[in-house]
Amino acid sequence: MKRILLDCDTGIDDALAIIYGIRHGAQFAGIGSVHGNVPAPLAAANTLRVLDVLGAAEIPVRVGAARPIAQPLCTAEHVHGADGLGNTNLPPPKRSPYPGSAAEQIVSLAHRFPGELTLVAIGPLTNVALALLLDPELPALIPDVIVMGGVVQPPGNVTPLAEANIWHDPEAAALVIEAAWSVTFVTLDVTMRTLLREDQLAAIANAATPHGRFAWSVLQFYLDAYERRLATRTCPLHDPLALALALDPSLATYRSLPTRIELRGETSRGMAVCDLRGPQADRDSSWHDVRYVAELDIETFHHRFLDALLS
Repeated sequence: MKRILLDCDTGIDDALAIIYGIRHGAQFAGIGSVHGNVPAPLAAANTLRVLDVLGAAEIPVRVGAARPIAQPLCTAEHVHGADGLGNTNLPPPKRSPYPGSAAEQIVSLAHRFPGELTLVAIGPLTNVALALLLDPELPALIPDVIVMGGVVQPPGNVTPLAEANIWHDPEAAALVIEAAWSVTFVTLDVTMRTLLREDQLAAIANAATPHGRFAWSVLQFYLDAYERRLATRTCPLHDPLALALALDPSLATYRSLPTRIELRGETSRGMAVCDLRGPQADRDSSWHDVRYVAELDIETFHHRFLDALLS
């Protein structure tokens, strides 16, 4: 089993990612919440609700950053519901978050399991950036960072040029890609290829497992939101894909692209800018290599996603 340190803003697709991870053998060393889809305290409560459904009460959950580093808080209840889980209004979780912050948890677990963790960030990167500020040696302890974020070739999903997780805290994203560790971005370019088909939705609707029934209940609001956008009843699997690739990188092929995060542009703030000119282009030190998903085995990923919910 791979040891995962998860950082999330638990709304609907984060919940699906947690289910995917546990059902496919991820060993979660800890989970931290962050602002994004919903405020960080609600994201932590939702994480605990998902773990209750899965019977995974042993995983420590801590509340993380309440707001971005340098801009006002903005959340996405229009996509995830006022409660972050599709307005299902579930009862309170059976336990409370652990004391201490999510950023402190990243540092502590990195020292406890040096070289063993894969850090999977499926929300804004504020906690990860704060952990880097707490311990600049962190990249020597965490070999791989998987980020659901960015877009190589726009459009974005929150502005014409920016993807939500990067846009919610561009300064944090800049700190993360500047650090001396391996960073992989699982971008909208690839996650939007994972739209669920009608037959796959029908299979989830008929799920007999508790976690499958839970998934179907929270998915309704998400499907409504994407139907308004795409004019067909479907949704992409943004966060589950990032978790799937953390567990099995061979599901995809990759390419490395020089990247920087736009912080100042009036219309481009929050854009993960990729230099596509090739290795011979003249670049300054503001560019940092980021690994991007190129091709994806979508059928295998869909099969594994359904298996996580239905088996």
